[in-house]
Amino acid sequence: TKTIKVPMMKQTDEEAKFNYAENDKWQLLEMPYKGKKLSMIVLLPKKHSLAELENSLSLEEIDNLKNKFEKQRVEVFMPKFTFNTKYLMNNTLSQMGMPTAFSNQADFSGMDGTQNLFISKVIHQAFIKVDEKGTEAAAATGVGMQLSKIMEQPTIFRADHPFVFLIQDKENGEILFLGRVDNPGE
Repeated sequence: TKTIKVPMMKQTDEEAKFNYAENDKWQLLEMPYKGKKLSMIVLLPKKHSLAELENSLSLEEIDNLKNKFEKQRVEVFMPKFTFNTKYLMNNTLSQMGMPTAFSNQADFSGMDGTQNLFISKVIHQAFIKVDEKGTEAAAATGVGMQLSKIMEQPTIFRADHPFVFLIQDKENGEILFLGRVDNPGE
């Protein structure tokens, strides 16, 4: 195990409440975006390493944990991080049934009448930034808080070791981004 120093941020507002759940393996925290249509969910391993748990992680397990969500006061300690990926999608799309689109046999003449038009490449790029101002994913920014009148002891959510995060559409449950943070300083 290697120790890495990274800038951390904390949310200790005494009146902030978040959806939170846990089991013997994970702590799960949901932080809604402004507008509450999207949220970031962080899955933090409790005792095991992320590598050990990732292989057994499934959508069913995530859904089971989300079904146990309870709004509660949570002190959140997380690293600031930026996640930036870029994928060439040609092979993936070809394997999904679009091989002709990337070859000379493609027929996109309905677009502008050109006969020898084909797709040279498809690039998918994702960008996520998490800092004190909130979370920025593509063009979505947000921080969500809810007031509480009873001051109970907060649950501590300290993401000071590798974790998984996802951004989901709360209306249909669709996962828009999925990533892991091993070293937030990179």
